[in-house]
Amino acid sequence: MFWGGVTTLILGLGSLAIAWSVMSRDADEFLTVFALRPPKTISKVLDRNGDVIGIFAEEHRVLIPYGDIPKAFVNALVSTEDADFWSHGGVSARGFARAGWHFLSSGFRRREGASTLTMQLIRTVTAKRQKRLDRKLKEIILARKLEKAYTKKQILEQYANEVYFGGGRYGIEAAAQFYFGKSAPQLNVEECALLAGLVQNPNWYNPYNPDPKARAAARNRRNIVLRRMVEEDHLKEADARVLMGHPIRLARENAQEEAVASYAVEEVRKHLYEKYGRDAVLNGGLEVHTTIDSAWQQAANEAVRKGLKAVDRKRGFRKDAVQFVGEPDKAVLPGWSRYFEVGDNARGIILGWQSTGAKVRIAKVTLDVPAAAFAWAGKDVQKLLPRGASPLFLIKETSDDGSPKKIELDQEPDVEGALLAADPATGEIRAMVGGYDFKKSKFNRTFQAERQVGSTMKAFVYGCAFTQGKTPATVVQDIPTRFTFGKDIYEPKNYEKDFWGPISIWEAIRDSRNVPAVRTLEEAGIENVMQFARNCGVGGKVQPYPSMALGSSDLTLKDMVRGYGTFANGGKQAPPLFLIKKIVDRNGRVLEAYEGKPGEEVVDPQSNFQVIQCLQGVAQRGTGARSNELEWPTAGKTGTTDDHTDAWYIGFSTRIVCGAWVGLDAKKTIFRPGADGARVALPIWIEFMKATLPRTPKEEFQAPEGMEWADIDRNTGGIATSATEPVDMVRLAFKPGSLPKTASTPDLIQSVREARQKAPGQGVDDRAWGSASSQPPTPPVDPTEKSAGQ
Repeated sequence: MFWGGVTTLILGLGSLAIAWSVMSRDADEFLTVFALRPPKTISKVLDRNGDVIGIFAEEHRVLIPYGDIPKAFVNALVSTEDADFWSHGGVSARGFARAGWHFLSSGFRRREGASTLTMQLIRTVTAKRQKRLDRKLKEIILARKLEKAYTKKQILEQYANEVYFGGGRYGIEAAAQFYFGKSAPQLNVEECALLAGLVQNPNWYNPYNPDPKARAAARNRRNIVLRRMVEEDHLKEADARVLMGHPIRLARENAQEEAVASYAVEEVRKHLYEKYGRDAVLNGGLEVHTTIDSAWQQAANEAVRKGLKAVDRKRGFRKDAVQFVGEPDKAVLPGWSRYFEVGDNARGIILGWQSTGAKVRIAKVTLDVPAAAFAWAGKDVQKLLPRGASPLFLIKETSDDGSPKKIELDQEPDVEGALLAADPATGEIRAMVGGYDFKKSKFNRTFQAERQVGSTMKAFVYGCAFTQGKTPATVVQDIPTRFTFGKDIYEPKNYEKDFWGPISIWEAIRDSRNVPAVRTLEEAGIENVMQFARNCGVGGKVQPYPSMALGSSDLTLKDMVRGYGTFANGGKQAPPLFLIKKIVDRNGRVLEAYEGKPGEEVVDPQSNFQVIQCLQGVAQRGTGARSNELEWPTAGKTGTTDDHTDAWYIGFSTRIVCGAWVGLDAKKTIFRPGADGARVALPIWIEFMKATLPRTPKEEFQAPEGMEWADIDRNTGGIATSATEPVDMVRLAFKPGSLPKTASTPDLIQSVREARQKAPGQGVDDRAWGSASSQPPTPPVDPTEKSAGQ
């Protein structure tokens, strides 16, 4: 028996020595891989000021040096996870003894790994966590070799940048930003303690977990860490007691990512995936500098959401969106356990109605909601929302504990919208909103949606006419007109189904008259107008039909914003709109760089200024007159398509060009009557410009040198006289030698009035298309095209 025992011991030691030798060779290979491996790091998307607006990552990680890791975090981590860290050589004898004692004293039930921070780092890097003897032996060997190859600080730096903290965040910097909205060096002691506590079980201790038990567990775990810091002499007991009494304060109590520019970030992602591949984007640590201005973007987000909700309410309350519960007094709905903020949405349960309104329950709060909060839904709201109904509500006011205090009936819009704002001189996109909610629809309606653009196309029709010698004072006929193409007929109608007779171009644009626009298109020549629009940067396919003047062609918001950007640039072609300024790899090497500059002059400055003056007339006295509330020099044009399926407003100052579109993804009527560009799209545009214009210089549009000025009677197109009513007078600039030759005398004014009175009842002006111009006949009108509106 003695010799048998000796033999067994020798064989065991020999086997251990052989295993140790083999595993040591594996350990050397691991050290090589450990030293050379590039840690997976996030790719960041930055706005123009360097702030992060998006992240691409498999593991959300931001690498920081040891010097940036808070000392309080190091002390908290070591105290809790590995008290002997600074003294052991990779393996803690005290840790093994403690684990063994706990295992024996618990009747072989309590198992502890006795892993040091070094061993945990190895486990994290190798992603192997099996509880096997050979695995533990390998960890011990690797830990000892790692401790000989690296200093303690280097090991802690690697650990702090690698370990998982929950919420998809790896490393202390990413965790600090996610949980507390600050960088790691800014963390205080209690925040460091909470993060150190997460290491043990990051999913359960995650304080963003909506389960109230998890929040309590996170706080208890933080306090355990604080007590361990006291026991290891890293914190005074009195200080720890004070910190233990503090509640957990998080950056985002609703545990939702603040997606500032989702549609812009998605456009960046598509570009990166196509050019560099998925792995390089998710793990390569790229840094993408964009043109987005976060302040402008936030203003755009709010303007679109507010505007679309207002439009959707005019479409009526949708009872099919209401849910019902069986036990109104006891039911618990998803999302009730969160901390509410003003502007949030939540479902409430109708408990009953009374003379002043309804009783509504949200979570533990029962509110008396006045009838005014339901008024927009109509008179039958009590029938639509009986006891047990669970509609959506908008949180208007909250209590200090985050519970709702004042609410209003709400609903998620069916209608969609988009907004695109850019610097006309550089083409840099400052704000992009591609829809109401990126999470529900990633379809980017600024770049991808091709829709009829309505009367926004008229700016290019008249702009081309100005280059051919017409002026804003040129009189055009607004009378019943029928164009023929052999057997094909096109008869344009005005938005109001009426006719005004002879009017100046300035007035025709101001009030968005359709018939004068089509007649001007015929005189200017379709091919000429198409080329003019292309020169301005409209890159979509413009259809060569008479209805083109009324915006029957399907174009994108990007096309129209760039086209109007050329007007804002004084006639120099606006650069192609772009999002990405620079892409840098993890080593600081520039992979791509872009800079937009205005192109060559495509519209002579004097004709261009005449376009601006007409569009200023729209913004000041026409269909876009509501923009006067901005008290800022702007110009723009409304657009509405037939059947009220699309509503537009494209406008600009000297420094911003911005377009807004509203419609349904299916080409259906938004609502009727009144869903035109002025009532639907313009309010969104104004809301955005209110926030952004004050961030730019306030500048008037400057007329080019050599232009001649005159006061014009907008009705007659002649030089204003004492017979001209002040309300009819407009001051316009003309190219040299093009001033009106006639004066607006009482006789001329009277003849115009008489012609206008006769216009609605006069016979149709039948004419062959092309008879008014030297242009060859264009293809016949598309019989499927309809007239556009304002």
